[in-house]
Amino acid sequence: MLATLVRAQLAAELFLYLALGSWLSAAHGWSVPALLAAAAAAGLAVRALIVGTSATISYVVRSPRTKDQQLGPGGTLRLLAGEWRAMLADNLWFLPWEASAVRADPPLRRDSGLPVLLVHGYLSNRGLMHGLIRALEEAGAPQVFTFNFRGVFAPIDALVGQLDGQVRRVAEATGQERVVLVCHSMGGLVARAWLAKHGPHRVARLVTIASPHNGTALARLGLGANARQMGRESKFLRDLRAGEGERGPGCAATSIYSVHDNLVAPQDTSCLPWATNVAVAGVGHVEILDAEPVHRLVVDALRDSGVALRDSGVALRD
Repeated sequence: MLATLVRAQLAAELFLYLALGSWLSAAHGWSVPALLAAAAAAGLAVRALIVGTSATISYVVRSPRTKDQQLGPGGTLRLLAGEWRAMLADNLWFLPWEASAVRADPPLRRDSGLPVLLVHGYLSNRGLMHGLIRALEEAGAPQVFTFNFRGVFAPIDALVGQLDGQVRRVAEATGQERVVLVCHSMGGLVARAWLAKHGPHRVARLVTIASPHNGTALARLGLGANARQMGRESKFLRDLRAGEGERGPGCAATSIYSVHDNLVAPQDTSCLPWATNVAVAGVGHVEILDAEPVHRLVVDALRDSGVALRDSGVALRD
């Protein structure tokens, strides 16, 4: 569904550029090369503005950073450029054309080792997980599966049933009692809500990446019921914490987050008292899924859970 919406958005954007180009050509005599250059510049600038605006807001409400986490002007430019490149790739290719851009799931096989299920986040689909899929398979993960939520703006509660169906399908078809959940952004909240409802007996470990576990100030800029549920101190989050209790759902958990996340802020909102919290620096909310240090941390978390993988050389830390 999201792929269709993104393709429609891109088509509408193209139509707008064509309409403006026709006017500029007729009224001001712009040449075709000039119009093409202007259209490309406009598309790039709009996405740069989105990244810059979100980064500015997240900086204003940022959580404390240590001295070694300060980027300086050069590092900040690299951060913004990296997030901008990641957004361009996802907006123009991986999200709208995910069926072609990302390999299909492998066949469900029995007795092939502990399966990994990747769970995407808000305004996203399995296309955004392309870098993580590649990294895990290169590390030797025997079975890595993905899926798309139905209902782009549906409440998180409504997505819990969809996740339950996927976990059951993968576990039963592979003959495994448990799976490892690796979740990005809102996907981590869906997984927590699912664990609170169904318990941890089907999960070997929960790994979340850039998840707004305690809400994000930028949720107010989002659309839909699920965006409102990710707001700071939303009723959904209060109820979720109450249902989990101080010790959490009872399964091993790792929360990986960036101290420079441009959409989840304050950034330490990703920390959970019952999880191993691991901070990385210098990457934004989208680029974090393509970052090698994050890939190595996920590989270590999977290995600790019983997935047979090659050594990544990075140890988890509290």
